[in-house]
Amino acid sequence: MRKSRPLLRLLPTTAVATALFLSPLPHTPLSEATAASASAAAADDPHPGLPADPPTPAVRRVDAVDPTPANNPGGLDSQGACFPGCRGVDQLLVYTPAYGQPSTRTNAYGIDVVVRQGRVTAVGGNDRTIPADGLVLSGHGQAARWLTDHSVVGALVTLDGNTLTITTDGLTAVMAAEVAAADAHERLVTADGACTVFPRKTVRDELGLAEELIGEARALFEAGRQEEATRTATQALSRARAAADGTRASRPAEGRGVWVRPTETTPEAIRAAVDRIKASGFTMVFLETVWQGYTIYPSKVAAAAGIEDQRPSMRGFDPLKVWIDAAHERGMELHAWTHTFFVGADSAEGRGPGPVLSAHPEWAAVEREDVGAAGPRPSSQEKGYYFVDPAHPGARSYIASVFTELLTEYAIDGLHLDYIRYPVSLPYDAGFSYSDTSRAAFARDHGADPYTLTEHDPLWPVWNAWRERNVTTFVADVRATQERLRPGAALSAAVFADPVDGQRKKFQNWGAWVDAGYMDFLTGMSFGTSPSSVGQDTAVMRRRVGDVPLYTATYGPFHGSSSSLIGDQLQAVNDADSDGSALFASNQLTDVQAAALAKGVYRTPATAPHADPIAATRTLATDLVQRVDAATGRCVSRGEAAPVRARLTAAAALLRTGAPAAHDAAARLLEAALDRAVGWGTGENPGFRDGVTRDLRMAQRWLRTSKH
Repeated sequence: MRKSRPLLRLLPTTAVATALFLSPLPHTPLSEATAASASAAAADDPHPGLPADPPTPAVRRVDAVDPTPANNPGGLDSQGACFPGCRGVDQLLVYTPAYGQPSTRTNAYGIDVVVRQGRVTAVGGNDRTIPADGLVLSGHGQAARWLTDHSVVGALVTLDGNTLTITTDGLTAVMAAEVAAADAHERLVTADGACTVFPRKTVRDELGLAEELIGEARALFEAGRQEEATRTATQALSRARAAADGTRASRPAEGRGVWVRPTETTPEAIRAAVDRIKASGFTMVFLETVWQGYTIYPSKVAAAAGIEDQRPSMRGFDPLKVWIDAAHERGMELHAWTHTFFVGADSAEGRGPGPVLSAHPEWAAVEREDVGAAGPRPSSQEKGYYFVDPAHPGARSYIASVFTELLTEYAIDGLHLDYIRYPVSLPYDAGFSYSDTSRAAFARDHGADPYTLTEHDPLWPVWNAWRERNVTTFVADVRATQERLRPGAALSAAVFADPVDGQRKKFQNWGAWVDAGYMDFLTGMSFGTSPSSVGQDTAVMRRRVGDVPLYTATYGPFHGSSSSLIGDQLQAVNDADSDGSALFASNQLTDVQAAALAKGVYRTPATAPHADPIAATRTLATDLVQRVDAATGRCVSRGEAAPVRARLTAAAALLRTGAPAAHDAAARLLEAALDRAVGWGTGENPGFRDGVTRDLRMAQRWLRTSKH
């Protein structure tokens, strides 16, 4: 592998990465300092994409420089206090050393970009340190997407008053490839030191090619041949990305889901879309089947209720059946993703409450501030969104009938409930639902009109519990229907990561659902952009969800995150003890992101624990044996490894028999293996030990769910 001369003068913030890039590959565990350096680098977005076309300056006006309540009122909440970093919705901000704080203080719901000496040196993360010789750009919402689209390592940045300009040149491409190769090398060192099982030769070969191309690109740039330098550096960047992706651990037992909004209007287009999803490594499709009040299939239930029987763009064929057949032919599950109580939106497709409330306006959820208004009104907190009242018997009956139709008429693998909640009901005047139906029903039960209650009234907690119960009882009814009609199908839900917040604002008590056994798995939604934020959300959910499989939902494709950052998020989810992951959404998943998944975290075929917990446990136990074998003598001593390996081997053999008594014996062996692995001493690699003990606990959970 030919070593290339580093551009140290061009990379002031990557000296550590460059040094690792040039160092020999050790075969011993990393020191704590090196591991910390690798972790810090992984939190960045080291190799976002380069523009394919000739560079065109991207220009945008910033909302504020060094934001304060005085110069940036858009960064204030309803109480007049600054949001984190004083960054508001869709805002683009600039932080300079004059800001007066060492870092931006932004949260994970956006993106920070570090600029030093006029060039981008880091993309991604939040609460970035403000460099003395530069600044930090920060965006939320639309501004975050703009930054993601235009900010690459090495890009030129100028700020003229409040006008921000970002452009690229030949040096940008060389720097981006240089940083990506350094990142790949550091990941290789880290993975090797932690005894991660990965295609090491392939990774080394890709990295070697990247190094060769970087050397050529640098020579071309220094010779003034910028276009050729850019093309060659872009090839190097692709190779470096592939090397970095290949270093990731890939679990053979986990859930891997992706949400899909169907836009295809022919069977051929649907099959091509499923091929792409399959090739990316996913095992489950959450197909948006009932959304904004429309079914994608021709619904007899909708027609009987006087509601449009199919989404207009889908008329003429049944796309749901084609999606199901295509998924099953490729060995994938298809779950019908349904918007439960959310039925319409003011959007580019048209304004108005949608087909359900157009036919049945009496079913509408009514916001407190809209009491007495004529016709359905959208939520003030979820702009343009219309909901039915979860307490209205007619609305409940109709939605339940649609679910029954799906379970009886289509070979779906499960129902996936979304918007299984009230609209956001804080602050007080934004509360739902004060429809005539809800007010009368609560008054019958408790002798008071809820519209007359204040937050300090003794009946206020009762009113909150009453609304929460409307959601939970509906989930219970759906579960009973599913178990009666299709006991082999799964029931799942997309829920908010913080169970307390979801319950307080939306009356979604998913903790009660898992306690009652209503859920086969949950996809907990983590909206942050940093690996640490999605890891923290996963840890919160893990503590509450119990043994029910948890597939943390991350939003990298939707946010436009790089393939590297998406991979880091999924690794953080796994490290935090999720049973799998799900991505939102296929429609925003780029080819680069899809390829990174297939080469990285999803390269190994996987068994989903909710579908077959015994097979998943057996697969995981076998994988653990292979990992222990690969690590013996490097990350764990032979004396410590042997007892754990023996118990895992015996457990896997017992799980092949299919006998319940053998499963109980396997559970005892897994417990004994865990006890021994937890006790591995300080001489063993702590990262390897933590991964083994985490997965042993996961295997025990799956075995317990197999008895339910």
